[in-house]
Amino acid sequence: MLTIRQLSCKSLLNKSTLGDFTLNCYVGCTPKCLYCYARYMKKFKERPEEWGDFVDVKINACEVLRKQLERIKPPKEVFMSSVGDGWQPLEARYKLSRACLKLLLEAGFEVSILTKSSLIQRDFDVLTRFKTVCLGMTITTLDKELQKVLEPYASTVQERLDTLKKAQDKRIKTWVFLGPLIPEFTDTYSNLEAIFKAIKGLNLDSIYIDRLNLRWQVLEALRKSLSKQDYLKWRLLFYKCINPQRYAEYSQQLRKK
Repeated sequence: MLTIRQLSCKSLLNKSTLGDFTLNCYVGCTPKCLYCYARYMKKFKERPEEWGDFVDVKINACEVLRKQLERIKPPKEVFMSSVGDGWQPLEARYKLSRACLKLLLEAGFEVSILTKSSLIQRDFDVLTRFKTVCLGMTITTLDKELQKVLEPYASTVQERLDTLKKAQDKRIKTWVFLGPLIPEFTDTYSNLEAIFKAIKGLNLDSIYIDRLNLRWQVLEALRKSLSKQDYLKWRLLFYKCINPQRYAEYSQQLRKK
């Protein structure tokens, strides 16, 4: 059961290392990805629901953003979104990410979008008007069965690849986030080769790759499902991740790979 709360926020642009600012119209995310580091937000929001079973909608997002834009002068880079997919299914109803995207671009800001949703195609009319926006898609695995486990309610990877191709046909700048690379599951040579083969024909502006973020309850979320899929691989994942020194050694090996 999905719980939706319409809330008022005091601030929308927040300083970040992902850009000058991040912007999130929603907290919570219905694609329910097992590896999502943003589930740590539940600790601050004190929500009884599981991550993926609630979404807070910042219903006054546009009004707050307009006021902030009066005080912040471009050029600045804004990352959409960091604690919930800005184009998750609820965006089709609320259209807050679309509205905020327009405000940012019209004000002269640079915007980097990261999503797993083909819903972003709805907003190609906005993206084609500006050269200061770049559309990114997360690609985790080409294994359809594994994707159903890791990202049960996200657009399929093929839909994401098709979205990137359509964006490029419209001369929208694009990039790809490969990750998170999950030990024993998505960091394998076979998985990486399949991904690079799939994106080979895409004229991407950049490719960003990252390891698994072991923030609050991420391992627990993975354990519940991945151990059922392949217990031995899960045990190896757990072995590499649970000890900080061991995970640092793994991370060095991953960089070489």
